[in-house]
Formats: sequence, C-alpha cells, structure tokens
Amino acid sequence: MGFNLFKNGDQLFDEGVDLVKRNDYQRAREKFSDTLEKEGSENKKALARLYIALIDTGSNRENIGYYKSISALLAQHNYGTFEFGLSKVPADELQVECELAVIELEATKFNGDYMEKGQKMLAAAQRYQADIGDRPLHFEEMYKGNTNATGSREALILQAMAYETMGRGAVHDDPKQGAEYMQMAYNLRRMIGDSGEDDLKAMKAYARSGKCWLCGRPISGEGIHFIAVPSPVEGAFRKADEGKMIKSCSEDSKSIYMCMPCYNAISNRADQISQKYYDQSIQQMRAMEARLEAEIQSVRSSIIMVRR
Repeated sequence: MGFNLFKNGDQLFDEGVDLVKRNDYQRAREKFSDTLEKEGSENKKALARLYIALIDTGSNRENIGYYKSISALLAQHNYGTFEFGLSKVPADELQVECELAVIELEATKFNGDYMEKGQKMLAAAQRYQADIGDRPLHFEEMYKGNTNATGSREALILQAMAYETMGRGAVHDDPKQGAEYMQMAYNLRRMIGDSGEDDLKAMKAYARSGKCWLCGRPISGEGIHFIAVPSPVEGAFRKADEGKMIKSCSEDSKSIYMCMPCYNAISNRADQISQKYYDQSIQQMRAMEARLEAEIQSVRSSIIMVRR
C-alpha cells in the first residue's frame, strides 16, 4: 500500500486491470478505489467506477441495486467497448443486460399471486429472446467465462420457472391445469439439457386421481389433495377395487388413499388424544414426584432425629 503513494491514478488503474485478468477482484477493487483519489485520466477514472460496480455485482448477482448502479454509470459516460478480464464488452449491450437483469430479479422475487408472478417471468423471457437472442450474456462471460449462456437459453430457463410457479399454484384449485403447467416446464427443462425429473414427478402426481377410502370422494392431485397412507389391502377389499377407473388404493395394494380433509381430521383427533394422554402422564408424574419428595423429606427428618 505504501508504494501507491508514488503512483498516479493511471498506473493504479492499469494494475487493477491486470488484477482483474488474474481474477483477483478484491485487490483490483482496491486499486480502482485508489485510482479515484489520485490524479489521472478522467476516462480511466470513469472506467474505474464502472469496474468497481462490476466487481460488486459479481460478488452478489441477486442484488437489484447493483445492476441499477451499473446502468446509471453506463448512461453517464460513453464507454464504447471495454475490457473486463479476457472479455470485450460493448457498453450498449451491457446496458440492455442490466435492464433485463432488473426485470428478471423483480419477477423472480415477486411475492404476490402465483399467476401474476408467472406472467412477469414469461414477460422477462420474451425480452431476453427479443433483445439478446442467441448472443452470449456478458455477465456470465465476465464472471464465469461461460459463453454458452445466451439470451435464448435464459429465456427458456425463465419460461420453465414461470410454468413451475404457475403449476405449483394452480394445483390447489385445478390439479389438471397444474399438471399441464408442469408438463410444459418439463419440456422446457429438457430443451436446455436438464433432466426435468422434479417437474415430471410433480406432473404425474398432480394428474393422478384417487378415491378416498373413508368418504369415497374422488379427487386429483396426489400429495396435495390426497395422500397414500400405508395400509395393506388384501382379500375382498383388494378385489373390490379391481377394474375401477379411480382406485382407493395404490397399485401395489400396500397403501390406501385418503383425501386431505379426512386425513387432517384423523390426524387432528389423534393429536388431541395424544395430548390428553400426555397431559395425564405429566400430571401423574408430578404427583409421583411430590410423593417421592415427601418421602425423602420424611427419611431426612428421621435421620436427623436419630442423630440427636
């Protein structure tokens, strides 16, 4: 740090650029900060501010404010095409990515209605496809050296996330619609090279139908509206379920189906009974502790009397 006293801003900036090429971002940031405090080229100082913002963003890609800061800096100065490490970055293209990153993060972090959130993500996906298309994303190239991440790929990822969000929301009111959304998400995951296994499992579960063993109500959406409860089904009970479109037990006859209202009613009653016995046990235990304590005190008193 002492040697920095004898260097001007341009020298410190060049050292920072070299450190970025070596992925030593923390030391590079320090050099760029020192650049701003020394005499030197205004262009390099402007680039130093941009580099600091880029390094900060690379350390926290989920921070919307960082992208807005970069966007503001790009609007204040004509950077043209600049280098970040081994990447050559056109400022106008990076400006577009910052705008889309903000739109994407606002969509994925949205905490309101699931359909509205899904639509926001689909809108962001359309922007990635229209504004960037098959061009590699500069942020991914700068921070990870990844040139395979394109606007089109990001659009597919956002679409998959959108349909997953809408599927997990829709299943509560319309299991079939939820299954359709998860099917679409699965297809999109496959298009980007993912297995999509979770989406496929969810799609099959949402589409599966069963009849409650207790109340006989038919319902779709396993794991959401009905569950399989371990209970072997044999003999006449098993035969009674054969040939039916909607079954009351699993294919292996090792579980019965229960709708969530029936399951919750039984679970709640079981909890009440358990709590009752627990309270009784605690009451009896405390009574026993009181008797033991009284007996101990009696023995202690007897010992004291004998010693006297």
